[in-house]
Amino acid sequence: MKLSKIILPLTGIIFLATGCNFFKKEEEALDKFKLICYIAIDKGDTAWLSIDTSNRKMNGLLTMSYGGIKKFDGQVKGTINGDTLKGHFDFKLNKIDKWYRNPVAFLKKEEKLVMGVGETILVWGSGFHDEKVPIDYDRGRFIFEKTICK
Repeated sequence: MKLSKIILPLTGIIFLATGCNFFKKEEEALDKFKLICYIAIDKGDTAWLSIDTSNRKMNGLLTMSYGGIKKFDGQVKGTINGDTLKGHFDFKLNKIDKWYRNPVAFLKKEEKLVMGVGETILVWGSGFHDEKVPIDYDRGRFIFEKTICK
């Protein structure tokens, strides 16, 4: 009788411990690739963003269309630190075969991403946000809302 009182609870503890680890591993596997798509509209200007946010990195595509005349199209890459996504945007203007690079920063507010505006400095010909000047997320034109990825 005493042996069954010890074995039964011990078996339950072992089952719970291994069961929790099983679900944790499954949950981590699902988090390895997270493609999220966003759209932002400001007057006649539109921006589309699709990013993979796995492994605390930002990797995706960004397209910005200003009045249907200027179209910036390219790739965003960077890091995620808490609710802030910072990196660079490598793009072509109107599909002309010349590449440009600008720094980008997004602040996650609830289910939205707000594109920030910051001071840009050039380092070896590439633009970076000046670390001495805070990025202003209140002046950002584009506020991205989640949408269905196509």
